[in-house]
Amino acid sequence: MFQIYLALISAQTHDQAMPSYARAMQEGDFEAAHRHARRLGGDDGTADAPALQALGDAALLLGYEEDAEDHFRRAQKLQGSNDAVRLLSCRNAGWQALNLHRYSAALHCFARIVQDGAATVPQKAEAVLGAALVHHQLGQQAACDDALRQARALGEAAADGRWLLLADLLALDCAVRLGVRCAAGLRDHVFWQSAAAGGDHRAQWQRFADAMAACDARRPAPELAARRHACLALLLRLADGERDVMSVLYRHSAGDVAMHVEIALAALAGDHVDLAEQSLQRGRHADPRDRRWSLDQRYCQAKIAMLKGDAAAAFKAYAAYTAEALQCLRSETQVIKPLDGMAPPAAQPSDDISARLPAKYRRAYRYIADHYRNNDLSTGEIAAHIGVTERALQLAFRENLGMSPTAVLRRMRLDAVRAELLAEDGAGDGILKTAHRLGLKSRSSLIRGYRKQFNEAPSASACR
Repeated sequence: MFQIYLALISAQTHDQAMPSYARAMQEGDFEAAHRHARRLGGDDGTADAPALQALGDAALLLGYEEDAEDHFRRAQKLQGSNDAVRLLSCRNAGWQALNLHRYSAALHCFARIVQDGAATVPQKAEAVLGAALVHHQLGQQAACDDALRQARALGEAAADGRWLLLADLLALDCAVRLGVRCAAGLRDHVFWQSAAAGGDHRAQWQRFADAMAACDARRPAPELAARRHACLALLLRLADGERDVMSVLYRHSAGDVAMHVEIALAALAGDHVDLAEQSLQRGRHADPRDRRWSLDQRYCQAKIAMLKGDAAAAFKAYAAYTAEALQCLRSETQVIKPLDGMAPPAAQPSDDISARLPAKYRRAYRYIADHYRNNDLSTGEIAAHIGVTERALQLAFRENLGMSPTAVLRRMRLDAVRAELLAEDGAGDGILKTAHRLGLKSRSSLIRGYRKQFNEAPSASACR
């Protein structure tokens, strides 16, 4: 599911500078998009940042994760400011994490962009759409709906009306997926049942149709969006019992494991166990990479076995499904609504920064997280802990995060100050004493940094 939205977002981002690339992305031809991007972003050292970004997006969509990471890092190094590096780092790491089903890391990355004062409207719109995708995948439909409302507001403020179209397509996509997963015959797919209330697709259908019609000749509706729209209609028809849509759906699903699972779920909802089994078999070898949280696929396997009367296989598959669902919820849902400006507790730093740093320097970040309350913690101490020079430490953080180690340390301390101020008894020690205890000694720097990070004064947080 995420591939459709990353492709359309990437096309919108690059359609002025790289029209051939954008057109291939809009048509869903990722191989052609990759070829177009390679011509501009090859390995001769002359590529610019946008070309490398496009090449990274195309590589990620084709499953070349290591190549994508390399292209993204090269693009980040060519940015002209710390703000640009920071935003691009969060953006790239967010999509990479979502591709690997590392939802918590993706959510933190996208939330940082939304809360960043340097982000543009399109950058925030992309991040909110990414966050909506994460919430939906975790069955947090209320939070997903909140993000989609925010995406629509940003889309209305953007010069390019296709941001609004994307928000409407994703809203329809989520509603249809929920409608299938919460159908009467799939009530034992318990992971999704708490999200059932948001599954009415009827209102979303007309809104997306209106958004498609609003696209003009200068910026026509992307073919990939139209194909997804048609595919959603076919899935609903299959879930309603129409067997004859299978051949068309198979043409939509060539080589796409996720789409084969979508078809299998719709077939089960329509009481066609044979078609569900057939679809799973077709997608079994399409993507050999190990993916996390294959809950829908495990559920389909269990349901098919049960409907075929194989109780032993059904019990085994249901047990695996239940264990994976619980593990997913434990490890991925630390933060439910990260877009409201609330920082996660500093004692449990988000893993998006680790995801954006090279392996060696993740140890430095963890050292900061473990020792940020020490008033005398210095970059020299942090560098010495991992055996590098201060200059190397500074350079690695700036190139990958758009922040210095000192800025990361300050952010972590401010997160901790905010967490204490928002706690029930957080104001008891006083704002300055709380800040001093966490290593923030300058009153003016505290207020200035706090206001920049959270868009309000410390005193406003203390009074909540």
